Amino acid sequence: MVQPSKPTSDTLQNYQGIGVPEESLAVILQRGGDELLLSKVPNRFTVRPSSIASASNNWAATTGAKLNRRIGQSNLEEYLVGPENLDAAMQAARASDAVAFASHVYCPANNPSTFFYLTDQITIQFGEQVDEQSRNAIALAANLTIVRSVSGIPNTFVCEVNKQATENPVKIANRLTRYPEVLIAEPNILVETQQHYKPRDPFYPQQWYLNNRGGNELVGDAQIYAEAAWDMTRGARSIVIAIADDSVDLTHPDFQGQGKIVSPIDFKDDDTSPMPVAESDNHGTSCAGVAAAEENGKGIVGVAPGCALMPIRTSGFLDDESIEKIFNWAVEKGAAIISCSWGPGAVYYPLSLRQSAVITKAATQGRGGRGCVILFAAGNANRPVNGTVDEKDWPNNILGDRTKWLAGFAVHPDVIAVSASTSLNKKAAYSNWGNSISVCAPSNNAPPGTWLPETGFIATAPEVTQYLPGLGVFTADRVGVAGYDPGDYTNTFGGTSSATPVVAGVAALVLSANPRLTAREVRGILEQTADKIVDSQPDPQLGNRMGNYDPNSRRSDWFGYGKVNALKAVQAAVRKGGGNPNIGGARFSDISGHWAENFIEALAAGNIISGFPDGSFKPDDCLNRAQYAALLVSAFSPIPKRLATNFIDVSASFWARSAIERANRAGFLSGFPGLKFGPNQNLTKTEAIVSLVNGLELKGGNPDVLKVYTDRSQIPNFALSAAATATALKIVVNYPARDRLSPQRDITRAEISALIYQTLVAINRARAIDSPYIV
Repeated sequence: MVQPSKPTSDTLQNYQGIGVPEESLAVILQRGGDELLLSKVPNRFTVRPSSIASASNNWAATTGAKLNRRIGQSNLEEYLVGPENLDAAMQAARASDAVAFASHVYCPANNPSTFFYLTDQITIQFGEQVDEQSRNAIALAANLTIVRSVSGIPNTFVCEVNKQATENPVKIANRLTRYPEVLIAEPNILVETQQHYKPRDPFYPQQWYLNNRGGNELVGDAQIYAEAAWDMTRGARSIVIAIADDSVDLTHPDFQGQGKIVSPIDFKDDDTSPMPVAESDNHGTSCAGVAAAEENGKGIVGVAPGCALMPIRTSGFLDDESIEKIFNWAVEKGAAIISCSWGPGAVYYPLSLRQSAVITKAATQGRGGRGCVILFAAGNANRPVNGTVDEKDWPNNILGDRTKWLAGFAVHPDVIAVSASTSLNKKAAYSNWGNSISVCAPSNNAPPGTWLPETGFIATAPEVTQYLPGLGVFTADRVGVAGYDPGDYTNTFGGTSSATPVVAGVAALVLSANPRLTAREVRGILEQTADKIVDSQPDPQLGNRMGNYDPNSRRSDWFGYGKVNALKAVQAAVRKGGGNPNIGGARFSDISGHWAENFIEALAAGNIISGFPDGSFKPDDCLNRAQYAALLVSAFSPIPKRLATNFIDVSASFWARSAIERANRAGFLSGFPGLKFGPNQNLTKTEAIVSLVNGLELKGGNPDVLKVYTDRSQIPNFALSAAATATALKIVVNYPARDRLSPQRDITRAEISALIYQTLVAINRARAIDSPYIV
């Protein structure tokens, strides 16, 4: 037994290299071996009423706090208060004998839509040899009462926060980790259950096209079922949506976020700032909002809020060079989706050879050979994307007789052409149509029109003057008074211009769920999972009826294969096996024929290792220590064995902090003198071997086995035993020469893949792979 340490509050208050440092106390939630970065919600807090209170809730009346609701079965009450009064209201609550406990409400720093409610409980796991007297002393110092043990987890107890506590359970739990006797301290949090994820961005309820339950001029199934899809993925930052348009207002609050904007470019002014300039530069901002507005609690949310956005300001002209610049830039900078809500100012526009070729190149060679998903708006003239119409009654006879219509971009075989449906699940009156339409997506309803150089925007004939039911699309607008509407948002956006980024967002969710899919496979999924909406009514302008589906092709000229369904599409992507295995002969574009190809493929198939957004793996690049920690967690799900070291060069917000802590606590990785970890320092082959052997506590091997290496004298003394064990267990893989270990050299991504796979073989978690480079 450990002798009572008689801990005091001094241990809690003074950080000495063990536990959570002072600057991170209020922003780190320790949970299940992970650490979540938190933010305080500024306008609410919770209390637990006292069972022995002698006073009423006058504290709330004096501070302006208003009871919002009682939270489930927790006996917690949620109060709303102005941000400027939050601290005073909480202080009054804690001072009142009507309140037993008061706490901030938190949210994950990268997800302000989720609320974490703190109870008055903290779970503590003590070290194996910590006796009861020491446990009680630690609890007393932290103003806790030990309530009960936790069944099935040794030395683990549920504690309650006493009235005397001056800090909330997040801070108290983090302070407890400063005791060497405490292995884990976790506050008990409440998270509201939802059947489907629902953003809390304030204007989200107006985004009926994402999810709705019906209403005025609105049917429930006009939505794309985004909430249910978000239960599986809200989009990955590695999936980049390129919006090629007139501009994107990068100052808009819904385009903020770490890694949100990727490779912006302005081909009109030849710079890297695709911001609006002209009074009419409004269109692209709204399109970008529909596809990818960040979920940040500030406005709207895009179809794929977690994905990155590549804003491309076009030149405003459709010459060959301009089109080549757009698509070449998108491909070179790693776009997965290219969304184009524009077309030529011409009735008949076939693509040039170069224009057609660059689109094909992007669709087949982008993303490392898997292809970029390319989408074009069908157009808003209520005309065929490729066909003939008897035109009459146009002003000044601009068009007449049998007129050929051709939207060259929309009919390109590698393009997903998008038409529009309404909030009533009917054809939008303006939407172009034809046998090249792939799918449709919800948008507004309005009379048909087109833009011609000689007239500007003009209604197509005969002009539709009747009332057309349907809601507009609520999305981002230019910041301030400029734009479609005063303010930062508009509810009047629409056209196939709005339908196209809806589909682009769904395609991004599909690739987030399964990034190995080819562009052609993504298109197939969108078409096969689309909802077969039907419109049997005649078109109000031309009188044609094309709202039903051919029994053989299962298509409609108005809706293509139907209205996109995000839920079904993401489900299909998850079920699908993993893309075309013939691309480059491998899952990644740059490992075909590589000596480590089979090791890399095997780890990727097990979702242990991944590549880059462009479809490459970069097998010969070096690996740093932070990347290695993340790989260890993915491969071995390490179990904590010791207290974590709080490295001074790994901040609370560092992307790999959780992985580094888990690898450290499990014995895989340690640091350097001065509490440094060196997260960006390259890993050597020796360090990798020692890490794997120590972390998994592998045994066996005689030092004589090292004679197989011609460079054995270069193996550091501290690594001799681990190197012998790894060699005896056939973990070591040496390329190009089996007899050269190269122990001091920085390890490559290919080499670490081989080492980890062979380690999995050694612990009977993988089948052996035949390779001439296994020692």
